[in-house]
Amino acid sequence: MRDAMRTYFEKEKTAALIGMGGAIAAGGTGGYLVTQGDLAKGIGYSLIGIGAIGLVVGGSVYLRTDSQLAKLEKQLETTPREYKTFEGARMERVITQFTILKIAELSIFAGGVATTVVGTTQKAELTTGIGIGLMLDAALLLLFDYFADARAQVYMQQIRDFTLAGRNTEMIQGLSFNQSF
Repeated sequence: MRDAMRTYFEKEKTAALIGMGGAIAAGGTGGYLVTQGDLAKGIGYSLIGIGAIGLVVGGSVYLRTDSQLAKLEKQLETTPREYKTFEGARMERVITQFTILKIAELSIFAGGVATTVVGTTQKAELTTGIGIGLMLDAALLLLFDYFADARAQVYMQQIRDFTLAGRNTEMIQGLSFNQSF
């Protein structure tokens, strides 16, 4: 179980770093686009927003992961039953949050479509650009959260499959008896 836990949290840290890099790229691109025409400005504003969100979320995940992992490793070692209960419940909440995020992100995407349509029909390039930017933001978030949810689902299944019987078998196999008959 320890290996599964470490793998999950290592992947979370890696994803956080990738997310922060992507956030910097999105924010930088957005910063450039806001110096251009109205359509580009609208897209740029949205990209700056997603860049800021990505830095905050990615930074938070990256910075908390090591201490979170250390606490869980200690709990797994000292009270494995409590680990399974606590971490299982926490991961259930994480998975539920991903469902809520997907709904929110699809709503943002739909809002972006509506804003793009309104902007296009009104010949308002800034509004159209904001709509396109919202669709880009939502699509990037959906993609990123798809992989995060998949990692969480795998880890949750490993927690469900974790049994104390296997842990006790490992401890028993380490014992030896030297009695001759």
